[in-house]
Amino acid sequence: MRKLVLAGLVLTAAACSSVKDVVNKDVPLEVQQQIDEEYKDRYVWTRVQLQDLGEGGTIPRDEKVRIVDVGTHKAGDVTVETLKKKNRVVQGLNLTKPVTKAKVDSALTEFFWFDDPTLRHVEFIRKYGKDTAKAIMNHDVFAGMTPDAALESWGKPAMTERSERNGVVQERWRYPTNVAGRTKDILFENGKVKSWDQ
Repeated sequence: MRKLVLAGLVLTAAACSSVKDVVNKDVPLEVQQQIDEEYKDRYVWTRVQLQDLGEGGTIPRDEKVRIVDVGTHKAGDVTVETLKKKNRVVQGLNLTKPVTKAKVDSALTEFFWFDDPTLRHVEFIRKYGKDTAKAIMNHDVFAGMTPDAALESWGKPAMTERSERNGVVQERWRYPTNVAGRTKDILFENGKVKSWDQ
């Protein structure tokens, strides 16, 4: 009987250590703690429309929200809550393995602004001038706008296409819309906005 109990303890200890190894290989506890300390309960502004992984709906851009949690399992996710109605949305982060803090930081930067809109506007004026800063804050683009400014205005595209013909380089940025299968596009020609969908 004593040998059976001892064998059971050895098997249990071995199973626990292998589970611990799997968890540690996913995201180390100290990295998860760093992410929680930096982002949990932080107030941010949505840079793009957030889409819930389930049926929680959406949160529009430029909405001030509170980060409730940042999950690092599987491809990662961030849970946010609106301030007025306390709606919660879980947005996927689409992280690749291995998940690192740098990848989480990069993904969250694509979804959120961490500075107050007034401070952002001042920064955009310094960087691009008054007219372009106003367009960025209104999420507008215009002919001749640079890709950097367009990125600030519309956010990261879901897909890009690039082609070159007769010395003319064209790049198309595609953004999803609420209509299934339809996109909103920006077309660049030689590094400047040529046309876009309204």
